[in-house]
Amino acid sequence: MSLLPRLFGSRKPVAPTNRVDQVLAAGPDSARPVRAHVYREAYVTYESGYRRKGVVMDFTETGVRIRFPTNESLPAVVTLSARSVGLEGEADVIWQKNSEAGLHLRGR
Repeated sequence: MSLLPRLFGSRKPVAPTNRVDQVLAAGPDSARPVRAHVYREAYVTYESGYRRKGVVMDFTETGVRIRFPTNESLPAVVTLSARSVGLEGEADVIWQKNSEAGLHLRGR
């Protein structure tokens, strides 16, 4: 046991308390709103009328993260119909990675 303090020293590590306090104190003023995690059915319709079925993984009042069964690319603007979580309307595709995409509802 006396070998460990000789190898690594006996000082205790000093944690950056100001940064830790900031993370722990993040509340309603944080940049990202709290997301509700769900697993609900939703539909995305393209301007051409093509309709895809997907699953809402999580959502906020202004957007959703949706997962599709295939890796097809989405157009820049789609119409979202996720009645089970109370979200409908035109949405911008913010990001897409493989079969998941992040949509931001317009006008919210």
